[in-house]
Amino acid sequence: MVRSERGAAVLIALLLALLVAAVAAALVTLTTTETQLSASFRDAQQASYGADAALELGLHDLATIPDWSTVLAAPPANVTSSFDDRQATPRAPDGARLDLARLTAERQAESDARDGLFAADGPQWRLFAHGPAALLPGAPDLPLYLVVWVADDESDGDGDSTTDANGRILVWGAAFGARGGRRSVEARVARVGAGELRLLSRREVR
Repeated sequence: MVRSERGAAVLIALLLALLVAAVAAALVTLTTTETQLSASFRDAQQASYGADAALELGLHDLATIPDWSTVLAAPPANVTSSFDDRQATPRAPDGARLDLARLTAERQAESDARDGLFAADGPQWRLFAHGPAALLPGAPDLPLYLVVWVADDESDGDGDSTTDANGRILVWGAAFGARGGRRSVEARVARVGAGELRLLSRREVR
């Protein structure tokens, strides 16, 4: 009888140990998953804020340029922002290399697929600004790389994507963050006075 009780006690103890181990493993997995989800959410939020910052940077600099045809000219004759780290293939916060020429070509291909019906008035995207967020005056040291492209507004009907005929321009701001995070925002803006712009439309692109 004593041996039977001892055997049962050992079996119960083993079962309890296995249960505790299983619960502990589940808690570790849950904690790890929650940590990863929290980090992914944080990175996505940072990238969204970075895309907005890139857009605001582009708008700020464009407001100081009296003739937007100069930024729409074919490279290398086009005027660009002073926000420029002089890197053609900068390193993103996650360590990956960003080929800015390839990214510009991708931006153009996406635009052509969407706006091809405008033919000669279709946007021709120009790299306008790029650099780590830390280069912005007073910016917090966030792991973000910002890129801004600009293009002619397709509705001016002048048949020339290198000339601004209606005081409107397209701006695309993108932010590359940690763990491959990326967010973009596109805006259409109009010049309404010296150094003054009006936002006509804005959309976030994931």
